[in-house]
Amino acid sequence: ILPSYHPHLEHVRIHVDVRIHAMVEKVQRRATRLIPSLQELPYRSRLQKLKLPSLRFRRMRGDMIQMYKFMTNRERVEPEDFFETSQVEKTRGHAFKLKVPLAKSTVRRQSFAVRSVQSWNSLPSSVVNAESVNCFKTRLDKHWERKKYQE
Repeated sequence: ILPSYHPHLEHVRIHVDVRIHAMVEKVQRRATRLIPSLQELPYRSRLQKLKLPSLRFRRMRGDMIQMYKFMTNRERVEPEDFFETSQVEKTRGHAFKLKVPLAKSTVRRQSFAVRSVQSWNSLPSSVVNAESVNCFKTRLDKHWERKKYQE
């Protein structure tokens, strides 16, 4: 993709993502209400009973898996093309900390390169320093167990 078109495509993709996310969330809410024993429960409780992670959690988890692949060179992408590493010598946590980019517009804040940095920086080194993608997923799920059913 040519660099001049990239921001425009990202803008369109984000608006489509938001619409699709809202539609899928609505369908998931209605579908969980179809189960007679769960009809009266709040949405979060229905998700817990069904062991079904929220859409927000699944998106965050997917973002972190992709970040792990970028930062450990498991993708054919240079992390420097998307992210700026933190220049602070003594960072708490792991050694792969990234600088949080400035984002003035809502569209920019919702782009992958911006929305995923804070979550990535908040991960402990025990998660980020995983030996493989599957090990990373397991450690991430264990670390984020409480976030699994949040909307």
